[in-house]
Amino acid sequence: MTLLRIVRFLLVAAAVMLLLGGRVSAADAPMVQAVSLAERGRDLVLNADVSLNLNNQLEDAAERGLPLFFTVEVEINRPRWYWFDETVLSATQTWRIAHNPLTHQWRVSSGSLALPVSSLSEALSVVRHVRNWRIADKDAFKPGANHEGRMRVRFDVSQLSKAFQVNALNSSDWSLATPWTEFSVQVVRETLPPVPVAPPTPPPPPPVPDRPADKPADKPADKPNGTTPSNGTSPGMTPTPGGSMGAPSLSNGSSSLGLALPDGTRGSASGSTVLPNASSPAPAGTHNGNAAPSGTPPAEAP
Repeated sequence: MTLLRIVRFLLVAAAVMLLLGGRVSAADAPMVQAVSLAERGRDLVLNADVSLNLNNQLEDAAERGLPLFFTVEVEINRPRWYWFDETVLSATQTWRIAHNPLTHQWRVSSGSLALPVSSLSEALSVVRHVRNWRIADKDAFKPGANHEGRMRVRFDVSQLSKAFQVNALNSSDWSLATPWTEFSVQVVRETLPPVPVAPPTPPPPPPVPDRPADKPADKPADKPNGTTPSNGTSPGMTPTPGGSMGAPSLSNGSSSLGLALPDGTRGSASGSTVLPNASSPAPAGTHNGNAAPSGTPPAEAP
């Protein structure tokens, strides 16, 4: 009976140890926890979270200065019922984790991008959390078609030197990779805040034509000396109703005008008649006080 009890106790303990060991190994097993795609402009970006822990042998190799390479692989296919699935895209990204034992500095790099970090755990955090990785152009996907994708992260042994590649092939501790995790492609448009648009500028008003300046009244052209107005009258003379020329009015209202006669005497003109002064006799060649014939010379101005 005692021996039987001991055997039962050992069997139960072994079962418990196997169960706990299986749970611990399942928790430490690398796996892809979440994958999502987002559309940003004309690009399709991927975000993922991965559970990835290094074993003691890989940690020791990294501490000694051996660079570690981790590659993220993504494939997206379009299923076809009449033929094999069509591969829409296949993208990879490799991260390099390196440690300098002399300066105790860690660095994570991918292509031309390099990030300095403080520890191995922080360096692995970059690999565990993939953010905003552009994998393709959204035009590569047909609208309305169903797409299926899968992703995995693995320790890339092919990037090591030849000596370490042989060692990795003979040891299971160097085989670190997550299984392929399938996901459905659902492009989520990233909503951006609306950009304020300024109201359109109204067109400028049509130009107003310049108003023509008021032209001054035309001044009469200066007439040359000795010309006669168009009405046949002499300057300073006004026509009378009977057709005769009247003398210009003086300031006192009289119409008398003093004239010089051919003989040197002076007379007064009333209307169109020249009257000699009473004190001087009428000159020869005059008739009724009228001017001399056309043959006589003109009177000199006083």
